Amino acid sequence: MDTAAVPTRKNYFNIIMLNLALFVRAMILLSPITLLFYQENGLTVKELFFFQGIFYLVSIIIELPVGYLADCFSKKKVLIISFMIFLIEMVLWYFYKGYWIILAGEVLYAMSKVSMDISTSGYLYDYLTSCKMQDKMPKFLGYLNFFLAGGTAAVGLVGAYLYQHFGSSNVIIIEMALITMGILMLLTLKDIPSAKTEPLKISERYKDFIKGLKYVWKNDKIRGYILYSGLLTSFSILFALSFQPLMQSAAFPVFLFGVVSFSNHGIRALFSALAGKFPSNIYKMRVPLYILYVLSFVSIFILCFLKTIPLNLALIFGMCIIIGNQLMFTILHIARLHKYVDSACRGMAMSVNNVIPKILTVIILMSSI
Repeated sequence: MDTAAVPTRKNYFNIIMLNLALFVRAMILLSPITLLFYQENGLTVKELFFFQGIFYLVSIIIELPVGYLADCFSKKKVLIISFMIFLIEMVLWYFYKGYWIILAGEVLYAMSKVSMDISTSGYLYDYLTSCKMQDKMPKFLGYLNFFLAGGTAAVGLVGAYLYQHFGSSNVIIIEMALITMGILMLLTLKDIPSAKTEPLKISERYKDFIKGLKYVWKNDKIRGYILYSGLLTSFSILFALSFQPLMQSAAFPVFLFGVVSFSNHGIRALFSALAGKFPSNIYKMRVPLYILYVLSFVSIFILCFLKTIPLNLALIFGMCIIIGNQLMFTILHIARLHKYVDSACRGMAMSVNNVIPKILTVIILMSSI
């Protein structure tokens, strides 16, 4: 009997190493004080939103090609490359400062984030399939997102503290050390060969790319969920990006920037861990989530006019809970998506799933300038 087909401690060790690597990758120490770091480099709130729009625009441009390449090559290798690109960004930000350097870093981050997002769940599903454990995808994808959100939550408080006491240069050094640790963890993972084994010419690659794109989009079992999940995800991004400007407008002290970041991602981690316990909830969550997101927009308008910190914190906390619900829906949706797509088009399916919210986010961010 093939030992790789039986759940063993080695199988679970592989999943643990993947989760830990993603945990340290999610510890972006500058994330809770992004606006302050931008201002340190001479940028404004307007440029924060503009650069985030550039980030999503670059993501849109490369999303589908990277998704196709993830189907042609090992997803483990794509994951390692994504970590290395992020490490290059940190090196760039450590040695250089200014408008164009921050912009270049956002472009690199887009390349890193797209590569990671496309290959992560695909690697997990292929690995679970090799272990005959694909029915546990909602559970393990929930745990994977728990580590991702948990890493970001942990850094919510630590990042603001380190920045306030040691400055951005030392924070970036620590970030580089964390990413290096993540790369070493990824190197221990089992390599799952690509399902695309036939060699193709460049012209044939183009036809194969279009064929894969059509296959995903015409799949009636996933198309509707891709569109709805994309709409909710774009709203979540807008809400999260609004937190820091709203808090600065209300004169929140710096430490509360970290508290809100910790709360947002801590709640996301909690809902991620619970996702595997409610695999059928995806059908029940559609309408309630839409109503909750309408209430979130109402909360933003209230926050724009109120300067009362306790009430503003309560409204932001409520929005964090709604974002957590959206993440649970997305986890269940992605687990379902992998179930209904061919392994040779798994990366393409994830790229289509990811590009929809990014297109919507760019439209929203660019319209705010």
